[in-house]
Amino acid sequence: MIDSAGNLIAHYGEGNTVIAIIGHIDTIPWELPVSFDGYTIKGRGAVDAKGPLVAAFVGAALARELVDLKKVKVYTIAAVDEEGDSTGAKHLVKSGFRAHGVVIAEPSNTDGVVLGYRGSMRILVKCTSPGGHSSSGTKNSACDKLITLWGKLESLYSGSSDVYSHTPALLKLCCGEDAPVVPRYGEALISIRLAIGSSLENVTKNIGNILSNIDGCTWSLLDYTKPVKVSVNNPAARAMVRAVITNSLKPKILYKYGTSDMNIVYPDVSENVVAYGPGRSELAHTDKEEITVEELSKGIEVYRDFVKEFSHLYRPGS
Repeated sequence: MIDSAGNLIAHYGEGNTVIAIIGHIDTIPWELPVSFDGYTIKGRGAVDAKGPLVAAFVGAALARELVDLKKVKVYTIAAVDEEGDSTGAKHLVKSGFRAHGVVIAEPSNTDGVVLGYRGSMRILVKCTSPGGHSSSGTKNSACDKLITLWGKLESLYSGSSDVYSHTPALLKLCCGEDAPVVPRYGEALISIRLAIGSSLENVTKNIGNILSNIDGCTWSLLDYTKPVKVSVNNPAARAMVRAVITNSLKPKILYKYGTSDMNIVYPDVSENVVAYGPGRSELAHTDKEEITVEELSKGIEVYRDFVKEFSHLYRPGS
């Protein structure tokens, strides 16, 4: 079925233990050639996240023969807009969809078990100044104010670059005009990746402190996605580790720099969440995305065995 948000939802079984594998069907913009040489699929979206999505649907289908359908209900979901505002995952939360165990189908190098993602926020800063003729110079113009703000923000968060640090990015800067006039108005769109374990309040306080010393500037929060980190001992993580080991791989515990629908569905859809998928995550969002048939096959087997392991492992209340 397709729900009102456009998510594709497939399921089987009628049991009380609900398992969901949630991937996403959208890909970042720009079309690039797609090719298959009999061994490797190349093209935008092959890794993030058509490869994991296909493996999830096939793996879940194969697991049907390994579980008691009177005890288990298995969902496989292709969510929309994960690369945008995650409207698909947000709709699942809003509609009241719940599961006892969830896997987010994202590339994790085929042997990785992902337990956390950084969060994100986007802010819009607007600055004004009196203007004047360009012959007087541009000191304290709207542009100068935005550049000053960005310099201070970048300097504040220029320390270590890992999942426990913040990373700002200047996405857009607009100010000035063609006429010889000192810019009277400008705005900047800024993204900040939020450290695992951090709070929105701490970052917004820092932004406010910076802008309190820059006259004529205001800012607004456009969107916010909370960081997420789950325990390695949650049943979904334990089942995924077992599934990876069962397929002759050595599981690696990972925490990711970006965000995913895991940030959205935890804890409302389930507190037992993990992310996993075939494909090299370092290739995601590049023009070099590719995934091998071997990676896909191994991912299928891991998803299949995750369903089996979780159905045996999970007990109500765990």
